[in-house]
Amino acid sequence: MANLLSSSKGVTTPNAHGSYKQVIKHWFFKRIVGGKQVWTPFSHYDSALLETSVLSKGDNIVAVEGGRYDVYIKERKKFSVYWDSEPIEVRRCSWFYKATDSKYVPYEEETSDLLEAEYKSATESGQWHNTIILSMGEQVVFHGPTVIVHFQQQQNTDAWGGSSQTTSRPRVVKRDLDDFNIEQGECHKVDHLLFMVHGIGSVCDLKLRTVEEVVEDFRAIARQLVQSHYKNSIEMGSVGRVEVLPVSWHSDLHSREVGIDEQLKSITLESIPKLRNFTNDTLLDVLFYTSPTYCQKIMNTVATSMNATYTKYRERNPDFNGGVSLAGHSLGSLILFDLLCHQNPLKENEEENLKNLDQPFMTMQSRGDMNQTVLRGGLALEPQQITYSMGPAGSRQPFIQYVQLIFQPKKFFALGSPIGMFVTIRGIDKLGLDFRLPTCTGFYNIFHPYDPVAYRIEALINPDLSGIRPVLISHHKGRKRMHLELKETMTRVSMDLKNRFFDRFKSTLESVDIFGLTSKSRKEAEELMEMEVEKVIEMQRHLEENEGDNQTANDNSKSNVPKTAPRIRTDSNSTGISDDMIEIDFPLGKLNDSKRVDYVLQEAPLEFFNEYIFALSSHVCYWDSEDTILFVMKEIYAGLGVTPDSQVPQQTMTIERPSSCNSLSQASISLSGS
Repeated sequence: MANLLSSSKGVTTPNAHGSYKQVIKHWFFKRIVGGKQVWTPFSHYDSALLETSVLSKGDNIVAVEGGRYDVYIKERKKFSVYWDSEPIEVRRCSWFYKATDSKYVPYEEETSDLLEAEYKSATESGQWHNTIILSMGEQVVFHGPTVIVHFQQQQNTDAWGGSSQTTSRPRVVKRDLDDFNIEQGECHKVDHLLFMVHGIGSVCDLKLRTVEEVVEDFRAIARQLVQSHYKNSIEMGSVGRVEVLPVSWHSDLHSREVGIDEQLKSITLESIPKLRNFTNDTLLDVLFYTSPTYCQKIMNTVATSMNATYTKYRERNPDFNGGVSLAGHSLGSLILFDLLCHQNPLKENEEENLKNLDQPFMTMQSRGDMNQTVLRGGLALEPQQITYSMGPAGSRQPFIQYVQLIFQPKKFFALGSPIGMFVTIRGIDKLGLDFRLPTCTGFYNIFHPYDPVAYRIEALINPDLSGIRPVLISHHKGRKRMHLELKETMTRVSMDLKNRFFDRFKSTLESVDIFGLTSKSRKEAEELMEMEVEKVIEMQRHLEENEGDNQTANDNSKSNVPKTAPRIRTDSNSTGISDDMIEIDFPLGKLNDSKRVDYVLQEAPLEFFNEYIFALSSHVCYWDSEDTILFVMKEIYAGLGVTPDSQVPQQTMTIERPSSCNSLSQASISLSGS
């Protein structure tokens, strides 16, 4: 706390007189970014709500950020509504100082009031060069209306144990909000809910961010992409925003009440502790899910969390009439897949009741001897037998009880999903064309071509689709990446070259028949030549594809590491012409309403050179991938009958990422090169 201990007498500065204007107070909250504290401004709308409540002495609790947080004004704390988190400090700010990392930090409210009083007095009297002594020997010097500095006192200790105080480099002090990038506020109209479930471990990406943090980035990027690609629909009022909410299960599984971490600690070897702790906290989640005991805990946590979040959201937003979709990353997608496979479809009259909030909701489904759906109103539904869950061989799916969701998901997005692999090791060699999720009509298997955890699913629906490439997801600017376009052009040129060469050879063979070949021998010669030309062109194309790996191959040869032959990607190849533009004659099944299921992202230019280096990062790229997020938004709004604008956004469009911005100026990352 700062106190005004003394103030030196000021000196009148010529032309320093001016009319005093009341400072604009804005509300900020403290975030932790990269282990550092960053003060971030609320939107203009949220700050106005908080300021109005303070001035009018109204409600102590104010909902902000689209209703995802509640601010307790008296306590100056912000609490999350739909998930558990530590309270976040908020502050009513008007004065700031620049820290050593060039980020502006707001003064405490009492100190800001003292500085504002001195500023008002100096402005009205014209006397500047005043010094205000704060607590801990710090000083703020008013040299003029726009030149204000803050001096800190540092305690230095010499070799004899003595101490002395020195003044450090002065800090720049600001009074206004001119340099802050503050948003106007979120759209109040919510068209759809999207629940996102994380995969293994307590962190979701290489930045060691939690699911709440990565979903915050996902939500912010989705909001900006919708604003840029659905501009006409937004202006007409037909499009609002998609509310994205996180669902966490790892903290519940590894809680003190469960006690699994303590048990693992007692049997874990002491060597390589960091690696073993990483294994216990992250990799073992896969084994926990194959255990009936802990699989039940995970499934209950995910289902009950989504039900509770949905119920709370409807209570806080009674006018919401949109649908719900689900998205899961890695193991989270498998959890949602198993959960959706064990949902009981509602009858027509029950679907109508589900749309009415006054009607009872489904709460629980029990498998086995308790296989029935219980409603609050006492109505019991007929159990539906689902034979998918148990395969004839393999590790099989744990026999557990599955909670029934109180809503019917519209679409399910699996990101970097191992569903295909788990289905296979459960002994299920084919799902079949008739397989579908009982309550969800849309299913999308989205993966990066280098993701080591992702597997395809279409081949399990129809084996004939195993040789068909997945659908290539469009770039968020409506085009292919430059290196993919170049490679596709080279492939097309190679095909044209082969056809021209063969046609010329064929015409020469027909006109100069010096060997007296019969029609049969001529046909055989043509086929032989075509095969030889195809081999030459294919070899040339392989050389072009692996041109970027020559240096790595040379290093391997120097290290006596045997080379591997060039590999031709088929199912994960995103560099050729995608099959989304080609009509598929094979039946696609009911899993995604007779539409394609597998969708592949375009690799970035840097990733193109070596797929092994970027394998790990490709598995966690989905949270902030503009292509992935825009694809999800397009599919959600397509279900609502809304199409994006026909015009591609300008190349100068930027996306602001909350995780990488500071409180002064949020870093804008250009999309033109990604």
